Amino acid sequence: MPASPASALSRRHLLLAGAVGLTSLTTLGALAPARAEEVWSEEFLTRPETREGFLVDDMDEWQIENARFLIAVIKGHELDEQAGVITLATAIVESWLRNYEPAVDLDSGGLFQQRPSMGWGTAGEVRHKKRAVDAFLGLGAHSEAPGLLDLAPDYREWAPGRAAQAVQISAHPERYAAQVPAARALWDRHAGDVAPYTD
Repeated sequence: MPASPASALSRRHLLLAGAVGLTSLTTLGALAPARAEEVWSEEFLTRPETREGFLVDDMDEWQIENARFLIAVIKGHELDEQAGVITLATAIVESWLRNYEPAVDLDSGGLFQQRPSMGWGTAGEVRHKKRAVDAFLGLGAHSEAPGLLDLAPDYREWAPGRAAQAVQISAHPERYAAQVPAARALWDRHAGDVAPYTD
């Protein structure tokens, strides 16, 4: 992973490193203290992240921040845990919770590997984390592709993996269900102390 710019070493980053570090989610459980309100900067929303790999028990700072941001957006839309699990499982499968640049598959990019050529927005928009989440949910005005709430408005009645596949139309639909336990672990670990994000 490339070194973070000096401007990224904020008090929030130091808190993440100190309170969470690279310790196992299982070990930490619900023991981490509540955090101060997080500020999601434009640099955070658009920075390049290119290292592959995802391990739920060995997530680094950027993966943790991305998971927390997805949860913040879900809560900002007043959606529930099921929507959060579907969204997190999808991002784990598609990007290992990394905001990919450059594209790793044709013109795919970002947390959800959305393709501008398939109507998900511009190359910049699919890598803008808030716009990417909104598009996945079907709440992004910039996106022409149908999202979760378009395709599965009754998503609470769907198996999470099936709901993710309805949006992503993957050649490997079984992969989403396989990451549901990891997604639930992330929701359980972080949802209680992440404030809704609505900007």
